[in-house]
Amino acid sequence: MIQYQIQKGNFIKHCPCSPETVPCGYYNLNLHTGCSFGCSYCILQAYLETKEPVFYTNIQDMDAELAAFVPGHPNLRIGTGELSDSLAFESLTNYAPKILNIFKKFPDVVFEFKTKSVNVKHVLEYPTVLKNIVVSWSLNPQPVIEREEPRTPGLKARLEALDAVQKMGYKIGIHFDPMLAFEGWKERYTELIRQIAGVVQLRRIAWWSLGTLRFPFSLREHILKHKESNLFAGELIKGFDGKYRYFKPLRLEMFRHARDTIRREVGESVPLYLCMEDSETWLETFPEIEPVEESVNKYLYDSVFK
Repeated sequence: MIQYQIQKGNFIKHCPCSPETVPCGYYNLNLHTGCSFGCSYCILQAYLETKEPVFYTNIQDMDAELAAFVPGHPNLRIGTGELSDSLAFESLTNYAPKILNIFKKFPDVVFEFKTKSVNVKHVLEYPTVLKNIVVSWSLNPQPVIEREEPRTPGLKARLEALDAVQKMGYKIGIHFDPMLAFEGWKERYTELIRQIAGVVQLRRIAWWSLGTLRFPFSLREHILKHKESNLFAGELIKGFDGKYRYFKPLRLEMFRHARDTIRREVGESVPLYLCMEDSETWLETFPEIEPVEESVNKYLYDSVFK
């Protein structure tokens, strides 16, 4: 059952990064919590107090908070995809036009809808294409979607929604997060990148993130409830940040394979970045990008307006 509440705390919060990882300068706008997709690896299973979706109704307070926040935060990038899928409940909430109305007043602030859904109707019907809006999709190979994300739209449907949004004139984002290590992962991710390359317009890509599976120990019991899950197929160790991760050599191999394949199949100029990785991994994967928050954020912010 959906709950409607007043948000009594702050709407805007810095995206939480693990200790010793390189932040990308992103901020979260917590307009709703909870998700109906129930992906096996989702941290919300262990993080949220209630499994029921909660929608905050005092959007005017969010608007006022944003107006006070923006002047002190140049190159601001912000989105609603941390505690919920940005568009999964759009048919019930009609939040997208309200958000677009707000960010129309802040053309220098980049706002991201981050989703696995295909609920883009309200974005497509909005009367003005806003240059500061990014609509992003979390993507994985279709077998991974079927096994780990069974309640989500399939890859073909997501790519069709992505195509409709980019053709309307919006910038789009792509998130390979989490990338999963399983038998044949290299071939599957190569195939996925080629499928994306057949749809995406290079000039419309705002950013493309790469991140491998990671989770706190508290999530393990929730993952085990997903009987079809294959998350424990790859060997995991307790990492530098206390989360369980793949060994670093494997993470580097996955990042480099994705990087090289994307640059070959999609384009050399795709703005790529890492999610929740330390500076050493950054330097070994993207030596051309200074692995500090201000530099990474400016790099991604500027890519939206190119």
